[in-house]
Amino acid sequence: MVSREKRFYHILLPLITLLVALFLVFYLFYLTVVKGENQNPYDNPKVATRVVRGTITDRNGKILAIERPYYQLVFLLNSVKDIEQAASLVSPIIKISTQQIVENSKKFSSYYLVKKELTQSEFEQLSKLKIEGLLLEKKYGRYYPQHYHATHIIGFTNSENRGLEGLEYLYDDLLYPIPRLDESVTYGNNITLTLDLDLQYLLDQQVVAIDQQHITDAIAAIILDAQTSEILASSSFPWYDLNNYGSATEQQRVNRVFSSMYEPGSVFKIYSLASELENNENLENFYCDGSYTFTTPSNQNVTINCVSAHGEIDPQKMLAVSCNGAVAHWALQTDNQQFYQTLKDFGFGQRLGKDLVGLTKGSLRELENWSFRSKPTISFGQEIGITFLQIANAATVFTTGGSLMESYIVKEVKDPSGKVIIQNSPTVLKERVISPSVVLTVIEGMIDATKNEGTAIHSSVAGVTVAAKTGTAQIASSSGGYAPGEFLASTIAIVPAENPKYIIYMGAINPSGTTIWGSNITAPAIGALIEDMVRQGKLYSTVSEHINLSLDSD
Repeated sequence: MVSREKRFYHILLPLITLLVALFLVFYLFYLTVVKGENQNPYDNPKVATRVVRGTITDRNGKILAIERPYYQLVFLLNSVKDIEQAASLVSPIIKISTQQIVENSKKFSSYYLVKKELTQSEFEQLSKLKIEGLLLEKKYGRYYPQHYHATHIIGFTNSENRGLEGLEYLYDDLLYPIPRLDESVTYGNNITLTLDLDLQYLLDQQVVAIDQQHITDAIAAIILDAQTSEILASSSFPWYDLNNYGSATEQQRVNRVFSSMYEPGSVFKIYSLASELENNENLENFYCDGSYTFTTPSNQNVTINCVSAHGEIDPQKMLAVSCNGAVAHWALQTDNQQFYQTLKDFGFGQRLGKDLVGLTKGSLRELENWSFRSKPTISFGQEIGITFLQIANAATVFTTGGSLMESYIVKEVKDPSGKVIIQNSPTVLKERVISPSVVLTVIEGMIDATKNEGTAIHSSVAGVTVAAKTGTAQIASSSGGYAPGEFLASTIAIVPAENPKYIIYMGAINPSGTTIWGSNITAPAIGALIEDMVRQGKLYSTVSEHINLSLDSD
């Protein structure tokens, strides 16, 4: 009985399996043949086969980044009969030795990229060669016609045309969108920057001149629109050619305007004085005999030295001669919280700016972490860390009558049809940081600094009212304290002072020439830059000879 039941199940299971299989076969036949004849055939959607990366231009339409076709030389090694002979034929054209071409070919099995981005002359000469396995492959890639100008702002793309740094990275999805349906080619959006390439050229010329004369480790410089805080020019030296970014060193790729942090030194006095004036009804004049000593609550004497004895000092003269003792003394007379808050209102210790890659917020320690020495020390630009962008952007408080603006670099983004899809406009971050009367006092003190025995006299330009402040600061060491013999020599300028149009800030990092002072390094460079701006028509001079020079240059 048991034996019969087992035989029954052995027959039943294969029978069920066969029936299920037959059902599936007939059902698939029904779906694909019978029913399929009555349905429309499926067509793959048509998608663009190529994406053209959008263009980046300055505010006047001058091209900073654009896509272009190029040819590259390739050997299809499986088809090349004699690699040495082929190498010897292309070697004199592409300026790569025969031996190097042959040795490199051994690293590949079939596809060997011999040289990327051939020149027109190289392409034409190679086209005439009859070498089996030689391929002149057409590709599309990024080209940067301005080479090293505004390098750290623009950034670059990789071999796949995707952004890796700068605005190329930040706006990658807009510049290089996904392929669209029903298009043969998809075009990316185009970006217009606030940069003025004419000003960028002038700024970079002065940066190079500083380095040649004073042999620096690095230089950073920036020009802002004094009313909107638009970035008109930005320079971080040493720089590199965006078309050859692969050869750039780590030092060259650092954006010192946005990312690097320094103690500013005496340039910072315009901000600390503004805080002191804003939070004290009356600041008493200070008599400077060359040093200033104050006593801490723990009965420790702290002495602050000046370069020389300055005599009777009022706020304007303090800026003109850069008196450490006076600004430190007035800081001690100012309420801690009010002094700190006003500096915060200037934007220090905060990451401010639109569309800017790699921003550092600087360093302004919380008030509870201050020692009794902190306030007077901060007043002359130590014990605080700033970026070049921060120090320049904070100066908009003096150029707008008291309001802090926010820096930005992208003016607008347009789609391929020319329609504006993103429009940036000036942004007020804080309406009233300081009163107009304080603004006036600071500006007048900066103007005085460009006259007579003022520290910024070398930034003065005949026929143009310049307001400026110089600074020379020690550079902090990563191991603590200050790096011996290393300095930041800097100058900030507002021009024209009576109706501000530009904010300029320049700093030379560790100059090793005959001088370390901002008054001798960056102040003259700013003066030369302003003269060039007059010749270019960016500024107006009341001196007729400047007008004639401008006409001659045209």
